[in-house]
Amino acid sequence: MQITLSSQQSQILQSLAQQGGYVSLEDAIDTALVLLADEIVQQNSDQTPEYLAWVEQTRLKIEQGIQAAERGDVLDVDEVLARLRSKVEAARST
Repeated sequence: MQITLSSQQSQILQSLAQQGGYVSLEDAIDTALVLLADEIVQQNSDQTPEYLAWVEQTRLKIEQGIQAAERGDVLDVDEVLARLRSKVEAARST
């Protein structure tokens, strides 16, 4: 997926990354998405337990990914894309 950021959004992310709060722009975006998910959950506290469990699992996976990246334990982009395509195809066939 490609996302085009406004110049203001790009400047905010670059500023956050340069200030040392985030390892990369992707790290800053991941954190922003987690915070957005938290805000949505708080605004819609009537969400199903399944959704809330999914949010928590996603938060944990993001944290694990950040920790792995900090250790240098990362996958090649081709491997990641292959895994994602496989998951998409499996979901389509179900």
